[in-house]
Amino acid sequence: MKEFYQKTVALDPEQSTGKLKVSKLCELIDSHPYRDEIYKTFKIEDIKDEIICIDFIDLIFKKVKYYNENYKRYSIFSQIKDIDFFEEEKLIDGDIQRDYIFNFEEYVDIDEVKNNLKTIAIYDSKNTFLDGYEMTKYANKLFKIRESGLARINIQHFKEKAKTNSKVNKHNSYRLVEYENIVYLRGITSINRYFEYGVDFSFVVSMLVLHQNMKKEVGLEYVIKSAVLNESKLDLIVSEKLLKDAGAFGKVSTAIKISTNDLGQGSLSFSNILNVGKVEKGFFIYRRKYSDIENNIERISHTSKPETVFPIFNNLDGVLNTSQAFIDELNEIKAIKTPDELRVKILAKIKSPKSSLKDITKLSDIFKRKIDNEISSFAKLLNMCEKAEELEIEYDLKDKLRYIISDIILYGG
Repeated sequence: MKEFYQKTVALDPEQSTGKLKVSKLCELIDSHPYRDEIYKTFKIEDIKDEIICIDFIDLIFKKVKYYNENYKRYSIFSQIKDIDFFEEEKLIDGDIQRDYIFNFEEYVDIDEVKNNLKTIAIYDSKNTFLDGYEMTKYANKLFKIRESGLARINIQHFKEKAKTNSKVNKHNSYRLVEYENIVYLRGITSINRYFEYGVDFSFVVSMLVLHQNMKKEVGLEYVIKSAVLNESKLDLIVSEKLLKDAGAFGKVSTAIKISTNDLGQGSLSFSNILNVGKVEKGFFIYRRKYSDIENNIERISHTSKPETVFPIFNNLDGVLNTSQAFIDELNEIKAIKTPDELRVKILAKIKSPKSSLKDITKLSDIFKRKIDNEISSFAKLLNMCEKAEELEIEYDLKDKLRYIISDIILYGG
């Protein structure tokens, strides 16, 4: 459903001041369950009048605010014995639309027992539900061949069994979102082992962390290079403006990838990556989880308790401030002596029959042209990577492409 696709934010310098007051930023978490912890960790009362200067911060703020105001998110509690699940067909503008429906015959909203709430499954909620019966592949096959009635019979069997069998009758938290008066089921989680680190939380905390780091590292400046989000997922790449020399790689700067997926299996993460090339354009190199130099990623699970999470935000030096050692490591990579070999490997990964990128002709065309296998020709490969980064393709595919390119360039693929 297009209302829940991740959308790329247009980073138009004419629409941005690149500035945002701390107190304004914190409006996004006024109703958040961890507002007080955020205020305490970052001493917001002391810095509320300070201005955060990060290029395009105000544009992302407006987008997050839009999702906060237009997508009402909340959770209910229910038991398997009280949930009916089925496929529903309806005709919209002459086309058949098929939705997967969760009908909560009885549920608890905060502390009130309610009845008959019909919701539409989005994201991976359908498969999460079916995973509980270890019948996801089987049921999806039935849905695919238009035998949803048979799938429903199987699901009804477990529902009936749950009425007398406590092992089958699981009690879960069902995470809902209401948009334009329609309620959707966005995720299924544990009742008491899931903590809210969503889009608004992640954006506010990450901007405060970067603001804190800029005050500590005099002269440091940041620019948001990429921003993709919806009501449940956020992916930001924020780069330092200062470029450093990295030999054959040309100019590079430290960048931070900030991601959150506020769903059942999601997490919040801060990753140290590199921006290769110009401040305005360039492309990104993703390092493996642990490099030989330092721990370059901090991943926070939604099952991590707040008391263990908040201290992390004051200890992100390994992610924020890359040492010169990593640039030295880049200069020592022997694989850069054969840029065409790397180009061929990238092209092969893209065109593999199992690749989700194989049908993007514009992408494979970029890497078709042969490169001389001399160190001076490495710049041509970097230029190809930069052109690939500029392509307008779905975010998840672009991220997959970045990992492919990074793995081949840094580690030989």
